[in-house]
Amino acid sequence: MIRVFIADDQLLIRQGIRTLLEMDAEIVIAGEAEDGVEAIERVPDAEVDVLLLDVRMPKKSGVDVLRELSA
Repeated sequence: MIRVFIADDQLLIRQGIRTLLEMDAEIVIAGEAEDGVEAIERVPDAEVDVLLLDVRMPKKSGVDVLRELSA
């Protein structure tokens, strides 16, 4: 089972990615966030294998999220 977390400020994009990924029985959506701050708060508890980040999000970018989570 592959646990994926999606962080993107556009709801339609998150829903589209979720729909495509859910077609594979081996993938589970572990969570979603609509901005970088929310992603930083939710990712540690989600036990994710893959983190899909939008590079340009409000409050904190995907790059900022990676920096903070890896620290």
